[in-house]
Amino acid sequence: MRPRNILYLLALWLLSCDPIAEEDRLIYEAPPVVNRSVLIEDFTGQRCVNCPNAADEIHSLQQEYGEDMIIAVGIHGGPMAVWPNPERGIVGLATETGDNYNTYWKVEQWPMGMVNRGGVTPYTNWKGLVREELQKTAPVALVADFYQMAGAKSGKIQLSLEGTHGNTTAKLQLWVVEDGIKAIQLMPDGKANADYIHQHVFRAAVNGEWGEDFSIKEGEVKEYDYSLTFAADWVPEHLSIVAFAYNDQGVLQVIRCKLNIN
Repeated sequence: MRPRNILYLLALWLLSCDPIAEEDRLIYEAPPVVNRSVLIEDFTGQRCVNCPNAADEIHSLQQEYGEDMIIAVGIHGGPMAVWPNPERGIVGLATETGDNYNTYWKVEQWPMGMVNRGGVTPYTNWKGLVREELQKTAPVALVADFYQMAGAKSGKIQLSLEGTHGNTTAKLQLWVVEDGIKAIQLMPDGKANADYIHQHVFRAAVNGEWGEDFSIKEGEVKEYDYSLTFAADWVPEHLSIVAFAYNDQGVLQVIRCKLNIN
């Protein structure tokens, strides 16, 4: 058979084949693997002489692994906390929500903390627990933008949540934290340091004390928008949002986003 005839028959055969549906031609690509960051909930207080040691441990862990991987929130509550009293000039860092968290998690000694909500434990255990958590991957990814218009005492938060592995049912929680607060703190030597600088201090819950429920499929993306009014004593330049997803298995992923001032 001549080559021209062979090509002619091949073309007829190709034309006679059933067309492949477009959806059957697509090959699913799973979202990229996301490393899990670590949330340390540091239950602390200004009257607690050993609490600066826990703050030093957090700083050491952030130096070793990076501030994007180790995200801390100092939660002031319980009998070691100091409540604000502007009339007497007292800069107290306790909040009603922070006090409720101390009660809920049954914190009875300070400093104590939770590493990705794996249970309340002394700060001397945090390093090993952090190492274990950093080996895990996250079933969700979070991206946030936190911004303030110039001169306004309010902010906007835009958050994107993506399912990265399987289907996930959990809660989404957003907190306001503030750095660089100068306030009195009892120190390990028993002395009071009036110039102590408190970092990553819990200020408020943005979307309720325990967040909001969500369910998401692998590859699905959900968008959230929030508005936030700043308290009079907050310094906008020092504010950040900590956003995390959690369920009965612990914290699935956490991020921290600093305020952008336009």
